[in-house]
Amino acid sequence: MPATLIAVTGLSPAIVTETLWALAQEKPRILPARVVFITTLVGAGKIQEQLLTPLPAFDGQTAWQALRAKLKAKEHELIAEAPRVIGQANKKTGTFDALPDIQTPEQNTLAAAFILEEVRRVVENPDTPLIASIAGGRKTMGALLHAAVTLIGREDDRLTHVLVDAPYETMPGFYFPGQPGPALKDRDGKEHPPAKARVHLADVPFVPLRNRFKELDDMPGSFDALRRKFSRELKEDAARPRLIEISHRKRTFWVDEQPMKMRSSALALLHFMLEQAEVIRDMGKQEKMLDPLNAWLKEDHGIPLGLKPLQMSLGEITRQLSHLRTTLRENAAAWQIPSRFPIQLPPALLRLKD
Repeated sequence: MPATLIAVTGLSPAIVTETLWALAQEKPRILPARVVFITTLVGAGKIQEQLLTPLPAFDGQTAWQALRAKLKAKEHELIAEAPRVIGQANKKTGTFDALPDIQTPEQNTLAAAFILEEVRRVVENPDTPLIASIAGGRKTMGALLHAAVTLIGREDDRLTHVLVDAPYETMPGFYFPGQPGPALKDRDGKEHPPAKARVHLADVPFVPLRNRFKELDDMPGSFDALRRKFSRELKEDAARPRLIEISHRKRTFWVDEQPMKMRSSALALLHFMLEQAEVIRDMGKQEKMLDPLNAWLKEDHGIPLGLKPLQMSLGEITRQLSHLRTTLRENAAAWQIPSRFPIQLPPALLRLKD
């Protein structure tokens, strides 16, 4: 499926040609169909000047044309759309006022809404993968793009940052390795052939919070309203009791139907902690758990013979608690055990299954 690249850019739009070059080196190679620049009025001028104006060094080709030729792009690939210039409607004149730069809190608010809407245009189409580059523009622009993709991006979408080895990363006139034209000169006048440049693409991880919604239409339109909605729902979600099911025979427990394997001794400890949650909440030290736990282990509690330790030492409690926390953390479970005493367990409903 043809992807769309969204890139925030500023004074150095070459980060886009560098990113596209790096994508084309992947296996299988990726050449986005559409390339969307999100920028300011000044940034749009730089895109025109540096990427879309014929260059003598490129035999009259633009840098964009040279890149497409080098990568052997097809007619429908690497289509640079007109830059999306961040701005707002002017109520007095009835026109759109483009921002020269993003500096004030008000301008950042405008940029957040603008970037979110551009991301929404892509992700509302299930057949269009999104690649979002945060390498260019002001740092706030990259941060806002990261936030927008986190809010409404999908698991298969990508956030990227491009890295270029020295000295090419600060060298004017560098667009991609193997570009046409002569060698480039650094500040000391030393020549560097573009073919020797190394460009690296780093994927930036993100958590797709849109999974909280069934449909994109359920999401508020503005950036701030969406942020508030997520914050409210995540807070409510944290307070919701999680269903925890334990099978001692299968040495498995489930958090909201997510299965996890567990040592039998750790499962017994978890069983105890869930049944005695109110008791351990008042225990200021781990040592105070020892006697109540060993007294509990002498009782039945529905645990099959041979799967319940006769007693635990203080060191064993420490080891099994660590095993419990590590397993929950590595599985990114929606229910976690706090790391410090007194232990106030998150709300949970216990169910035994064998």
